[in-house]
Amino acid sequence: MKKFIPLYIALFFAPSVMAQELMSVYEAPDEEKSVLQINSMNYYASNRYNNALTDKFLFGGTITTDIKDRALNRLGSLNSLGGQAEQELLFYTPAFSPIGDERYGFMVEISDHHLLSTHIASDLFQTLMYGNAGTLGDTMDFGFTHAQYLHYQKVGIGIYEKSTMSSIRLNYVIGSRAFEGRLSNSWMLSQTDTISLQLQGAGYQTDRFSPYIGLQGSGVSVDLNYNFKFETKNGREQILNLQVNNLGFIYWNQSTIDYGVDSLVRYTGFDVQDFMNEPEGAENNYNFQDTLGIDRARGNVLKALPIEFSIQKLPMRESDKKLQFIGGFKTLLTSDYFPYFYGGAYYAVSDAFTGSTRLSYGGFGRLQWGLNLNYWAGDKARISLGTFDMIGFISKTYGHGRSMHLSANFNF
Repeated sequence: MKKFIPLYIALFFAPSVMAQELMSVYEAPDEEKSVLQINSMNYYASNRYNNALTDKFLFGGTITTDIKDRALNRLGSLNSLGGQAEQELLFYTPAFSPIGDERYGFMVEISDHHLLSTHIASDLFQTLMYGNAGTLGDTMDFGFTHAQYLHYQKVGIGIYEKSTMSSIRLNYVIGSRAFEGRLSNSWMLSQTDTISLQLQGAGYQTDRFSPYIGLQGSGVSVDLNYNFKFETKNGREQILNLQVNNLGFIYWNQSTIDYGVDSLVRYTGFDVQDFMNEPEGAENNYNFQDTLGIDRARGNVLKALPIEFSIQKLPMRESDKKLQFIGGFKTLLTSDYFPYFYGGAYYAVSDAFTGSTRLSYGGFGRLQWGLNLNYWAGDKARISLGTFDMIGFISKTYGHGRSMHLSANFNF
């Protein structure tokens, strides 16, 4: 498995061009114009591992004892590392209404999505990084370890309300590649000359991890986007944005490999570090799938997409207030993701230039500080550039991830 970790990370951050954007600005739409949106959201974060450690996996280098010790001392009951890369192209046109109602227009979506979501049990991290020589006589608990990678595309059509840009889309989902593994009651006991290892778990993976668009599964999903207008006591109009995405599934093809394990095995004369340090292609590479009694079967696998839910108070470009409050909440239905909250301020420097700053906590990470800038080229275009995590850009020691987000709107 270790030899594939850099590959999975490289695939996750492969070049491609913000869906589920949490830094957007609401502006009153021109109901007579078409809109083209290009959105890019790319981030990874961890609540335990700082950039000094994750950079070694991403870019190479030696993981020193000091780096390992610092990471081990921060571990807890949930050790998350995850991220998303979402590239989206949306087109809205008022010229055609699929339901024959002039209040609604037609929209098309093409998007590309990556999701990485992991939790590594503290004892498993210690065993992988230090070996088992220092834990003789101790039972190391590997339970609830989880790793998931998912890559898919969506091609969707839908309707939108011209006055608010609220929308609903039905998507055809193309499954490109995926793997998932989960351990339940699993542990390791090391003694002087014997290792006892119990594994219980399940998982699956697609047959191939190339080409980029793998065409190894298909499915459907529904995305909902609703902008709710309301007024404060003093009559100011406000906007709440509600999004529910990925209500659907992927049906992976019959070449998908389904795994299961429920075994108790014992070894003699074995050290975990022998495996971790063995060079690629060595003659004594261990065949762990056979040795550990992992059952494998090929066949179709049906998996639900990771549902996303978010609600946020958006700043309004047309507001006469230069300073506006922003805030929101997001959750992603995977076991490694903690509910994500943020709050901050939006300021209009001029009609053409605005910015916002925010503090957030949760998701795959911990406390983060974000910045976002918006520029309008008249009423023709808007470009936004931002990050959820300035700390991650500044520091390897205190940063626990990185992010970069870009969106552009064109009206014509």
